[in-house]
Amino acid sequence: MKRIALGAFALFAIGTGPVLAADLPARIYTKAIAPMVPSWTGCYVGGNIGYGWQRTSTTDVDPSNAGFFSDVGRDTGSGVVGGGQVGCDYQFAGNWVVGIQGMFDGADVKGSHIDPFAYSRDTSEYHAAKADWLATLTARLGYSVTPDILLYVKGGGAWVHDTVTDADPVAFAGGFPAYSGQATSTRAGWTVGAGGEYRFTANWSVFAEYDYIGLGSKTSGYTYNCGAGCGFPDPYLYSDRNNFQTVLVGLNYRFGGPVVARY
Repeated sequence: MKRIALGAFALFAIGTGPVLAADLPARIYTKAIAPMVPSWTGCYVGGNIGYGWQRTSTTDVDPSNAGFFSDVGRDTGSGVVGGGQVGCDYQFAGNWVVGIQGMFDGADVKGSHIDPFAYSRDTSEYHAAKADWLATLTARLGYSVTPDILLYVKGGGAWVHDTVTDADPVAFAGGFPAYSGQATSTRAGWTVGAGGEYRFTANWSVFAEYDYIGLGSKTSGYTYNCGAGCGFPDPYLYSDRNNFQTVLVGLNYRFGGPVVARY
């Protein structure tokens, strides 16, 4: 009887095995979900602070100088700069980023040098230049070396508000009084720069960059406080050639750019 029972059970198992297998659910294959990373696409606003220096070369070009254009010296002024920036970026083709940025900084960058051709025939006459603000409007091109690190170059237009001075606090016995003359203007030029930006949260990033501003030469009429008693033309024409450089660090707040899948 045991042999008959075992044989019957074996036949039943063989006959029902395929039916049970057919009733099992099919295996489902799923594709791995790509990690989500933040994009640099979006707009931002922030602040910056740093150090600036301005190279100024001055030439006497007044017609009263009988065409003898004299180099009256040069200096490098320096000081603190700081202000704010606003811009927008767009990330494309994987890691490339393009953008536009406007920046406005106050400045306290000033320097002076002695005029070697002083009317008083001594070393008391000096020329000075002081920049009190600068602004740039630039395009940016960057590459995101990691999702949170962006290296970039920038270039565009620049403006610097300058006051240049020619002064001699010592009266000359030959008839020239002590005097001070100035010319103020907003110089327009071009700028190029490079830097890096690190995003440490979804919305906040820090950056550091170097910028060069070329302003070329500008001829200005200096207006003096001695008027007709100066003993020389008033206004008097000088040509000043300037370039401006800055090193800045800053902080940006980014307005929630999209999060994208990175396969």
